[in-house]
Amino acid sequence: MTVDEYAEARRALGERVEKFGSIYWVCTKRFFFRPILPYEAYSLKKADLPPGHIGGFQCVVSDPNEANAVMGFLMLEQAKDYALGKLEHNRRRLIKNAGKQFVIKPIVDITSFKEAGFRAYCSFYERTHYSYKPERTKREHYSNWVDSVLQAPKTLMLGGFDLNGELRAVSLSYWVGATLTYTTFFSDTPALEQGMGEIMFHALREAASQTPGIRDVFVRNYQGGNGMDHYYLLRGAKLVTKPSRLELDPVSKCILRFCFPAKYNLLCETRCQEKPHTACVSAQP
Repeated sequence: MTVDEYAEARRALGERVEKFGSIYWVCTKRFFFRPILPYEAYSLKKADLPPGHIGGFQCVVSDPNEANAVMGFLMLEQAKDYALGKLEHNRRRLIKNAGKQFVIKPIVDITSFKEAGFRAYCSFYERTHYSYKPERTKREHYSNWVDSVLQAPKTLMLGGFDLNGELRAVSLSYWVGATLTYTTFFSDTPALEQGMGEIMFHALREAASQTPGIRDVFVRNYQGGNGMDHYYLLRGAKLVTKPSRLELDPVSKCILRFCFPAKYNLLCETRCQEKPHTACVSAQP
């Protein structure tokens, strides 16, 4: 899909997306913006920047001289080179064992997406207490979300089905330009315990490798080495760091620095912290 179509898809999902100049920006927190394609590098032009009255913004810059921080991204580069046989033995074993319990295939039955998918989502929410859009635990809101997802072109919708044909997990990714953006995964708890996450991530990588035009997969923004960062690093993602420009208004900067120092340090990080589980290279898949 085009960047314009992706912006409309994100708006349809209830996100605040604004276009300043030639760049689409997403309000990730109140009054804080990042480009809708956060991994792309931009040339800083005043017309392209969010208004600087309150809050702030951060974006990757094409000119390193304009950078005052870095941004980290977990990426699956050279997507076409992926193959199950290239993984280490234990990872292959986990995927194959999950394959005895589940089948991953595109979601075509919208009723199943809304009914069984809703049950899987509620199980996911009960397990994680996921704070984003909690209203989706109400059937009507979840159904409206599914309708919005279906409107977007070039959306990879994968379902994890048990051997009885019931939908137990959902994965969503958006194909923009040469990059597939992995945005959503949820599963009911019993399926997750039986390896659903392993086989779903394998299916995503396999689909990307077999689709002409997909160069890489954007998994997520790096979050400083938390549990999910480590999860994806162990499964083949690489931590890619890029020079960025960070601007914060004085009040926001003060609040972040003294009330949320960990978040402030992550935003202002100027080099990759070389800890055993967050090194600047991929862990063995």
